[in-house]
Amino acid sequence: MVTARFSNETGKPLELIVEPWASSEVIPAGSTFAIHYPAPPDRGDTSYAEVHEGLITFWCQGDTYEIDVDGARILT
Repeated sequence: MVTARFSNETGKPLELIVEPWASSEVIPAGSTFAIHYPAPPDRGDTSYAEVHEGLITFWCQGDTYEIDVDGARILT
């Protein structure tokens, strides 16, 4: 399992979009969050994040994923 960890150190909520599912979660100001996903079995992991003001788009190369915010799992 691969884990990508982030924190919202802004004073405003942040939108997280996980692609290719186009799912969206609002990350509260000051929160930490993580995306957990299985590593691709037949190739290297090329997952990456694009960061824009108020938005993180995470391009996940796993077949599935889970998100936790401040340690609490979010149903995806």
